[in-house]
Amino acid sequence: MSGTPHDSHAPGEGGAHQSEDQIDFKKVIAVGLGSLLLFAACTVWAVIILRNETSRLEVERGISVKGASIGKEEIGIVDQVHFDSDDRLSRWQKERGDHMSSFGWVDRARGIVHIPIENAMEEVAAGRAPAPGKGSP
Repeated sequence: MSGTPHDSHAPGEGGAHQSEDQIDFKKVIAVGLGSLLLFAACTVWAVIILRNETSRLEVERGISVKGASIGKEEIGIVDQVHFDSDDRLSRWQKERGDHMSSFGWVDRARGIVHIPIENAMEEVAAGRAPAPGKGSP
């Protein structure tokens, strides 16, 4: 074991170490393509398994039907309508507006009616409205 300069190679002097630093792009590409092919094959296999199991369950349990709640505006307390297409407030306001501008019965047995709001305000202003709580026309 002598420390002669012939026994060691300094970087850049040439020798066996230079070939180890090179990347073999053919192998990298081959491994990448092999991985992609394996992934594609596994995906096809998973799709086949899913279709077979779905068919088996349809035969065993019947074809599933769309749930009765699907498509409703509200399920439980959760709104199902997108904000852009939600017109429930405008519909409610129109219904209430129609109610407030029409005549109709509130309770026919007790003789309680509703009248348009403008007429009710005129009656109250003229002093012809019944006292609150009496419920008489």
